[in-house]
Amino acid sequence: MASTDDVSRKRKNLERYPPGEDGRCGALFGLAYALHQRYEEERKIDDLNEAIDLCRAALELRPVENETGDRSRSLSDLAFCLSRRYDEQGAVDDLEEAISLGRAVLELHPPGHPGHDFTLHRLTTYLNKRFNKQATIGDLEEAISLLREELELRPPGNPRRDATLRQLAIYLKSRSDKQAAIGDLEEAISLRRAALELHPLGHPDRGKYLYDLACDLWTKIQKQADMPGLHGANSLHQAASVVRPTSTADIASSLLTLSLHLWDRFQKEAAMTDLDGAICCAAYALELWLPRDSHHEGAWFQRPAQGTNSDEPAVLRREIDNLGALVNYFVRHRCGSQHPIVGLNEAITLCRYVLQSRPTDHPSRASSLHDLAQCLAHRF
Repeated sequence: MASTDDVSRKRKNLERYPPGEDGRCGALFGLAYALHQRYEEERKIDDLNEAIDLCRAALELRPVENETGDRSRSLSDLAFCLSRRYDEQGAVDDLEEAISLGRAVLELHPPGHPGHDFTLHRLTTYLNKRFNKQATIGDLEEAISLLREELELRPPGNPRRDATLRQLAIYLKSRSDKQAAIGDLEEAISLRRAALELHPLGHPDRGKYLYDLACDLWTKIQKQADMPGLHGANSLHQAASVVRPTSTADIASSLLTLSLHLWDRFQKEAAMTDLDGAICCAAYALELWLPRDSHHEGAWFQRPAQGTNSDEPAVLRREIDNLGALVNYFVRHRCGSQHPIVGLNEAITLCRYVLQSRPTDHPSRASSLHDLAQCLAHRF
């Protein structure tokens, strides 16, 4: 195997640099790296143990940082290997040392250093692992703070921004679960939406980001349904409990049910948050029902013609008039509002779905075309 051949070559190279010889540090690092790579492929713990020993030996030969960053790299590699061994064996001492080493790397990579964001990322990962083990809220708080700093270093256009958005959303959701803080959950949903926008329809990872967003949105609605004193909470709780989502199909069905309920409650109580929630729930439900190989919204409505046995089209077609009325109201009243619009992209998605369900001779097709045009014009 290639990894085994690489380990053999690196061992022979290390033999050329006995203790005291220049170049031994690099040879130690090279063999440690090769062993770690083989561990990732074959999961043999002896490879990881040896890699850790070699990293320690290399670190001893790098007592101070130099222009090429040899010490910080050794610290970072040793921390990562220890973290991986913690994943394998669960020894808390390994994780504690990884965190300590990660902090040392951060001191060598202060703000402005080209490796600062990557160092932040690794340290947050170690802290989150300890939080998951010990449930110490301070670890999660620090991880969130570091991730916020990391996100600032990965502005729009940075290829790693989506990963940071997703990780920060996960940590905020964890804090929300721990402390019942609805604000954290709302921020997590906002970050999920931002990450989803970086993965347009047809992107291979869009389904993962969409599912995460849908689950957090579901959780938010459930939490709001449980809030004492919230007007209409009892009926919302009943709607949220109709189907307990355990799969993509379940979450889609549940979100559609919630969307229609929120739309009904909005018509009675006129709370704009219900309107926004109804739009988002409906759009996410519809997209979750799309075939995985679909690259456009209309494909979902083409499924009956392709001979599918699914009853999902019938479910949606029964409610298409309600969905059409929902998006039409949103266009007429929300798009004209001076307040920031929540769910405009989702409204556009919903407009397209409704339009696809209405053939050229449908009496409401012109209205659907107008709604879509208005949303697109407002976004432009």
